[in-house]
Amino acid sequence: MKILILCAGLGTRLGNLTANNPKCLVKVNSKTILDRILNQLSNLGLNKNDVFLCGGYKNELLPSSYTKFVNHKFKTTNMMMTTFVGLNHLKDILIQTDNVLLIYGDCIYSDKFLSKLIKKVDFLTQITIPVDLDWKSKWSKRYENIFEDAETLKYDQMSNRLLSIGEKTFIEEDYMAQFMGIYIIPNKLIYNFVRSFKLLPLELQNKISTTEFYQKTSKEINYFVMPDKYNWTEVDTLDDLSYAREKFL
Repeated sequence: MKILILCAGLGTRLGNLTANNPKCLVKVNSKTILDRILNQLSNLGLNKNDVFLCGGYKNELLPSSYTKFVNHKFKTTNMMMTTFVGLNHLKDILIQTDNVLLIYGDCIYSDKFLSKLIKKVDFLTQITIPVDLDWKSKWSKRYENIFEDAETLKYDQMSNRLLSIGEKTFIEEDYMAQFMGIYIIPNKLIYNFVRSFKLLPLELQNKISTTEFYQKTSKEINYFVMPDKYNWTEVDTLDDLSYAREKFL
């Protein structure tokens, strides 16, 4: 497998903490978010040569011992452009057996979750998205209104095929789980995934988010979820950071 960590974010909602470094280098207790992920991958036996960083803002501060790709348009584009830049470079060096695990560089995951997921990556044959069933308990500690930041996510409970994602209906039944900033693309589907992005109008390529891309391309690409109660969090705001520091020592 190959692992692509998306590290281009400016982290403007974190104020002065990202004035001089990208969001992935904000410290949660004694470690930066990125160091935590890299240490976990190393402890799980992943070789540095199989881990790639896709940066943007202050990318020169990312660890030099890892191969790095750069989204030079990070100021005017969204996460999917960074993903496209990374995959576009990566697809030329993959071997046929390499599936790709994509990880947001502003998320923290438990050792247990990553360990279980890493063991599955090479055996997955569909684009697979871990989604958190226990999201309400997490969001309630971060937001006064849990639907403030949540997005709808509906899937078929028999097949786990994703049906819709990324809307805001405020209808509780539409929020079956939440996207966690991590997913797997099997080698055989990388070309189709990249091609679907390249076929979008340029304006949409620049602004589309990951969940919007899933929704936009769901007719030509089958996405499947991996639902469970997971131990993780994202760090977008100062409140998120406080929550992360309590949850992950």
